[in-house]
Amino acid sequence: DPAMIFWLDNNENHKDEINENYGRELLELFSMGVGNYTEDDIKAASRAFTGWTFRQPLSLYPNGHYPAEFEFLEDDHDYDSKTFLGETGDFDGEDIIDIIVKQPATARFVSRHLYNFFVEDELQVPSWKTEPAKNEDAIAQLSKVFLETGGDMRAVLKEMFNSDWFKAATSFKKVKSPTELIAGVLKQTGEFSYPVPGIQNFAITSLNGSLVEGPLAIMGQRLMNPPTVEGWHTGHEWIDSGTLSERVGFVERQFEDLSKPGVKDMVDRVGSLDDDPSQLVDRCLDLLGSINVSEQTYDSLVAYAKELSSIENDDVEGSVGVHNLLQMTASTVDYQFE
Repeated sequence: DPAMIFWLDNNENHKDEINENYGRELLELFSMGVGNYTEDDIKAASRAFTGWTFRQPLSLYPNGHYPAEFEFLEDDHDYDSKTFLGETGDFDGEDIIDIIVKQPATARFVSRHLYNFFVEDELQVPSWKTEPAKNEDAIAQLSKVFLETGGDMRAVLKEMFNSDWFKAATSFKKVKSPTELIAGVLKQTGEFSYPVPGIQNFAITSLNGSLVEGPLAIMGQRLMNPPTVEGWHTGHEWIDSGTLSERVGFVERQFEDLSKPGVKDMVDRVGSLDDDPSQLVDRCLDLLGSINVSEQTYDSLVAYAKELSSIENDDVEGSVGVHNLLQMTASTVDYQFE
């Protein structure tokens, strides 16, 4: 990937003067994790990736954006023997990757990332060296398939998606990233059907003629601009007192307008305030994405539905009351999870 080669300085990694950045991050962040390799392994990997660079793209002006293309410079590659993770040979970058894939540490590291992404929020990666996984049996199961298939991700994912613990994952809660939250809300409210002028304001907007952070950045995520090459820390690190206030406020504001087609459709489908309050709450939860709320939150929503039911239920008051219940349900902290 030319972008990663540039970001990690491998275009400055030469046989006569190696740059270890790409080799180090490959092992630390993207395959094995800290503590499963040595400094000598980093040097050997870096030597193997010498000559991996990219062709300079056409200039931005007046040509516009053109992608850079990968390029291998034979004259800049170190063809000498290297010892990497206990194996010795005239390795190039592809050989290094093949050796990495065979390591049990890689199988565990990748499996834990998959579990974190698809099933349940794990602790942050820096603690993985000392802290056990949330589900050690699941990680062992995925690691076994990874090693048996030579890192076949299709086989590993199939094992995951067919497992009992994956099917039971509805009992867990994963914090939505800011992008997931905003995209999900916009889809539900139906404000935008296509990328049209105005949708970019959720990432960056203007105030008195100056560009300022939009809600996405205020929640802690700037698209295409992660804080480090590692990406964003996920899970509960998305949440603090400031970002939680912005997240809940954003959802509340988006569901405020009953004229939005998605909001109106959900209100129509929830039913009437004459219905059983528990059923009204259940429908709201289902329409908003089968939210798993705490017992305390559920009881509070039912009590609120009962209170709304005491309002005179003519056509106007009824729809307004149901809309208020839907908005209240979406504004719960539980909606911030998936």
